[in-house]
Amino acid sequence: MTFDYDVLVIGAGSAGLSAALTLGRCRRRVLLADGGAPRN
Repeated sequence: MTFDYDVLVIGAGSAGLSAALTLGRCRRRVLLADGGAPRN
């Protein structure tokens, strides 16, 4: 199984989430990666 993404966003802070959301709205396939522990 292969996965194809247009963009890799590293970091799920406020800037990373905003970038991923904007790119998703522009019909890009986005992979959002964050190495930190879950915040919630």
